[in-house]
This record gives sequence, C-alpha cells and structure tokens, in this order.
Amino acid sequence: MTHGCIGSSPLQPTVAITIRTLEAYRQTHRVCPRLSIHAEAKKLCHLHGVRYGWYLAEQFRVAYDVYLELLRRVSLRVSQALGHTGPNWRARNSCPCCHYKVQDEPKLRFPFEIALDGNNSAKFVDPALRGGRERQDPRNGRSDIWIDEEYVDRFKDEVKNARRSHRPNTSAPADIVDPDDPWIYCENEDQDSNEPVNVCVDRWHNAAPEARKRMFSVFRKSGIFVAVCRHGFLLSICDMVRSGELMKYPLATINKLMDIFAERFLYGYDIKCAFHSILQRSSLGPAVQDLGIEGVVPGFHGHAHNRLCQVQHHSKFMLGAGKEDFETCERTFSESNALAPEIRNSTEFHRHQALDEHFCFADQDKYAALGTFIFRNYVQALECIQAHDEFLRLFDLAPEDFESDLNDERDYLQKAGRWRLGDSVEVESQWETAQHEFNQLDLRVIPDGFTNKDIANIRRRCTTAQNKMELKGQVVDDFEIRMGIEERWMTTHPERVRAQSRIANVQYHKALNDVERLVVMRLLELTKLQMSGLGYKLRTQIAKALKTRATAIRNALNRYNKYAAQLESPRPPITWEQVVEFSQLAEFDLLRDTDNQLQDKRWAIPRNRQASAKYFDLQRCKEEIVRCNVEIIRLRTKIQDDTLNFPVVIAQLRLSDPPLAGEVQRRWDHICSVNYFHLSRIAQIEALPGYSGGRAAGTRADINERNVDDDAYDDPDGEQQTLMEDFFEQLHDGPVDTDEV
Repeated sequence: MTHGCIGSSPLQPTVAITIRTLEAYRQTHRVCPRLSIHAEAKKLCHLHGVRYGWYLAEQFRVAYDVYLELLRRVSLRVSQALGHTGPNWRARNSCPCCHYKVQDEPKLRFPFEIALDGNNSAKFVDPALRGGRERQDPRNGRSDIWIDEEYVDRFKDEVKNARRSHRPNTSAPADIVDPDDPWIYCENEDQDSNEPVNVCVDRWHNAAPEARKRMFSVFRKSGIFVAVCRHGFLLSICDMVRSGELMKYPLATINKLMDIFAERFLYGYDIKCAFHSILQRSSLGPAVQDLGIEGVVPGFHGHAHNRLCQVQHHSKFMLGAGKEDFETCERTFSESNALAPEIRNSTEFHRHQALDEHFCFADQDKYAALGTFIFRNYVQALECIQAHDEFLRLFDLAPEDFESDLNDERDYLQKAGRWRLGDSVEVESQWETAQHEFNQLDLRVIPDGFTNKDIANIRRRCTTAQNKMELKGQVVDDFEIRMGIEERWMTTHPERVRAQSRIANVQYHKALNDVERLVVMRLLELTKLQMSGLGYKLRTQIAKALKTRATAIRNALNRYNKYAAQLESPRPPITWEQVVEFSQLAEFDLLRDTDNQLQDKRWAIPRNRQASAKYFDLQRCKEEIVRCNVEIIRLRTKIQDDTLNFPVVIAQLRLSDPPLAGEVQRRWDHICSVNYFHLSRIAQIEALPGYSGGRAAGTRADINERNVDDDAYDDPDGEQQTLMEDFFEQLHDGPVDTDEV
C-alpha cells in the first residue's frame, strides 16, 4: 500500500495491482457494467505484452476485493464524521426530494411515491450444479439496504392465511403448457388457487397462483425484487430464492418501508389489482389501513389491464398521484440487466457485491439528475395544462360531470358480466347435429344398382346416426326434466330464438377476445424488441413473430366483423387502422356490450371519453405542479444545509484527522459541482411562465436528523451566512451548461 499497489495475496505476493488501475476499472465498470474482470485482465495483458491466463483474472479479482473493502471502510468513517449513521439511514436520506421535509411546506396527499417490481435477469446459478466443489465464503457483500431471506420468509404463509379468511368462489383456469414458459408446473398441485382469479391473471405471470411460480432448480437465486422512489433511488432490495415473483416479496417490502418511514405513501405495482386483496387480508392489513397506504397500476402496464381494473387501480385516476407513471423499476432494470452475464456464474458474495456497487453508483447518478427530472416534469405539466384547458373549453361538461361519469362507468363494469355458453345451448347443438346427420341418410335403400358392400355401409351409417340421435335425445330429455321444460323448443320457439341469439353473442365475444389477445401479444413483442441485450437470433424470431402476428390480427378482425354483423343489433366493423391506434387495451371491454345498455351512457361516447381522458390528465398535471414545487423547496434546502454542514465538518477533521478531511473535501467538491447544476435548473424553472412555487430555501422539519451538532448552527460571527452567500453568487460568476446532463 505504501507504494500505491495492492497484492494478490496477503503473504509474499508475486503480483500487485496499482490502486490507480483498480480505480480506473471501478469507474469504467460503473458506466459499462458488461466489462468483466476477465476482460479487464485481458486488456492489461495486451498492454503489457503478457500472455493471458485465467489465474491472472483471479489475482486481479482478489486485489479488487481488497480495494473495495478499503473503500467501504473509508466510506464508513466519512459517514460517521458527517453523522450519516443510524438504522436505515441510506433509505431515509438518499432522495432529498422525497424525504428532506421542510417546515410549512404544502401538504401532499402522499408524501412520497414508490414503484415495486421483480426482475429475473439477476439470476445466480447453483454452484452445486457447476464443476468443481463450492468454496465457502463467509463474506457478506450486502449493505443495510438489503432485506434478508429470514425477514422475507416471515410472510411466506400470508397468501394461505388470506385464502382461509376469504376463499374465492371461482376456480383456477386450466393449465396451458408453453415450452417457452419459465415456470415449472406440478401435475399434482392444488387446482384451487391461493389468490383470487381475475382477468388480469392471464396477462401477468406474477399474478399467477403461488403454486405455479416455481423457477428452474438450476438457479439458487432467481432474481431480485426492488422498491425505488419516483426519482429512481433504491429504497430496498431482496433476493428471490428458487421461485418466481411470490407475494411474500412485495409483502416484505411494504412492511419494511412501513417500519422505516411510518407514514403514508403511494406504491405502483404491475399486478396491484391482484396484490391489493392479498395485502388487505394479510397481517399487514390493519397497519396499511391506519397509515393510509394505497397503490396503483403503473401507466404502461395499466394499458394491458381490463377497463374495470383501470378505473379502479390505474394511476391516472388516483387522486394525488400526479403525472408519475410508476414505471421507474423498468428503467432501473434496464441498467442493472447489464450485470447479468457477470453475476450469473460468480460467487454469491461477488453477486451481492456487484449489485450493491451498481445501485450505489446509480443513486449518485440519480442525485445528479434531480434538477433535470424536476425541470422536465414541470415543463411537461405546464404544457399539458395549457393544451387540455383549450381542449376542454370546447365541451359543455363540468368537472363534476366527468367525476360522476367515472363512477357510473365503474359501477356499470362491476355489474356487467360475460355470457358463458350453458348446457342448454350445447345439448341443443348436439341434437341438431345428430338430426342433420340422420336426415342425410336414405332409409329406402333400393338393392338395384348397389353392391352388398354399399348397402352395408349405408345401413351402418344409418344405424350410427340413429344411435347418436337417441343418445342426444336422452340427454335432451334429461335436461328438459331437470330444467322443467314442458315444451320442446322448435325452430320458431321464443326460447330457441333467445338461445340462438346467445350463441351469436358467444361467438362474437370469442372473436373479440381473439383480437384482444393478439393485440396484447403484439404490444409486448414490440416492447421486447426495443430492449437492449437481446441476441440476433432472438430479435430475428421476434421480428418474424410480429410479421405473423399482423396477419393473424387481420384474420381475427375478419372473424370479428363477421359475427358482429350477425348480432340482433349489429356492431360497426373495426378496421386495421382503428386497432393500431387503440391507446388502451381496455377499449375492447366497451365492445363486449351486446345488450345496447351503453347507448344512453354519456361516458360511452368516443368524443366524451376523449374529453374525460384529458380532464383526468389535467388534474394529475395540476397535482404534479404542486409536488414539483415541494421538491424544489426540499432540494434547495438540502443544498443550503450541506453548504453549512460540510465546511464545518471539514474544518473539525483538519485538526483531528487530516487524511479523512481530505477525503471529505474531495467528496464535497464533487457534490458542489452537482449542486451548482441543480441551482441553475431551479433558476430555469423559476423563470418559466406559470411557475407557482417558492423562491427561497426553508428549514428542515425533522431537526433531529441534522448531520452535525446543534452548536454548529449558532454562527455568532456570520461566517456560515457568508459561505452561503458566496456559494449562491458563484452561480452568476460561472454559469452551468444545463444541456450536459
């Protein structure tokens, strides 16, 4: 260490790596997670003209582990000097816009918003299935942001307990075996699902019954489950162990966040519709209700949910949600997925180490982007408010009309049910088939001109059809007795006409479901095609599937238009252009009404539905403005407090621990460069026409969370006030290029 190198072994090392090389790799791996230790070792071999060997990569890894441990201990000392210690300090203080509360700030319905989701890219292959013998490693590469397995397993029986308290009346759908499905289905599993079955289950794997969420046994860790705030800061993370996205992971996460913050928050989860009932009936239900915690379905995922699910759970209908789309986890995973090739076959310690380093760097990047985040949201909200106000002036509907229409639509969809094909229609169809087959036979067989074989075949077909008709007739008789039908339904019988109408409705709904299913698959494949990290073969397969899907959708549209014209009240045909322009899959639900109950509904008129969408988007934009105003005050106050705290700590450390003072100074210099940019962005926001927030920093509400002693705030000589004035004046001396971030 005295020579600026770290050896690859504790005693008599033969190979040493310079600290500058290790730091260069650390920063390179930060911006390019795909760069592995082996690639770095090969690069160094090429630079030094040495033949590469696998042992060189292992020696580099040993030195790198020592270097990261040294950095961890330095960071711990820095945190202690700054007062950044205590249980869950990182989760409580990582995002100043969410948790740095200021006195007398506008009260928000939800003080902060988070997103929950699981990701199965960060798998870990079981070492027992790899070559060699696993070497036990007692090291722990996890920080306090992780939730351990024992904590998660406390909630493993919550779903069963919820089932006992409220057994669903519907049965689980039949299993459909898909060779590309990652879930392992058990032949003898309980067919009665532990969760309530709804129409969204078919569209989301993580809403499936718990017994089906079984990952391939080759993986010891099947992924991660995270919670992030709306700005992207990590709040909690846990491993998914040998399973899919079980309900115990979001339950444990919700409980952990309640323990940390003990206040109301709004969460977004792609299967919130299925998770909500489990959460309410779990042991967390009373605490969730007392705190007022609520959830929504994220913006993009919500488009694949049915219309009833949307009006009940979609974020655009949630009061106080603002313009947040709650898709932050997807953006988080798009960055962390680059680690998958490296950590899948590493050790458990190095997997946790790599993930922890990645999310630590990610939080630093998210802090640097806070000013831009608020600026863009503010501009978007102002533009939407102006555009929607002009659009809604063209309508004579008042705000209370839109609210009442939403309630009316929700009530209608809750009461509406889909017609299912009954026994009477099935028996009648079988009887008609047998009768038609029987009538086709000629019973007056004339021997002239026929061979014995022809006559035998005709008689055999006649006997077979006669037997079928008698069997179907018995079924019909039994059904008529059970149903109390005294008169046989002939062609003109009113009940027969009604049954035929129902058959037409069933065929219409089946064709509509086919169109909807194909459109869902097309949207998901289009999304998958835009993801990074896909191989050439997979992209080619997806492209071919999209081409095939387009043809299948056109054929399904033809079937839909055919059966739509056969209804008692024919529905207008749907064109390919209309399907492509469907902004939400829930629009299909409105087509399922075949009883003309929607004709008198104001909210069913396309023009009014468009106005309703603009109205609720307008309300969310106004809420976003209020939230951004609060976040600006919090961020400005955080910058002000840091400007007071850091110089005081640095001055104290220069007397007691000069090397540590140099490290704190280095970190403060970096924070200053980021804060300059934030203040420049805030100045841009304040210059916007329509800005309605404050223009000064406030005082932190939870004064006990200050980072240094209270005596440091006395400032009798006004030195700290001078520091603050100099800091803000530097903005005018050196303008920041706001387009660089």
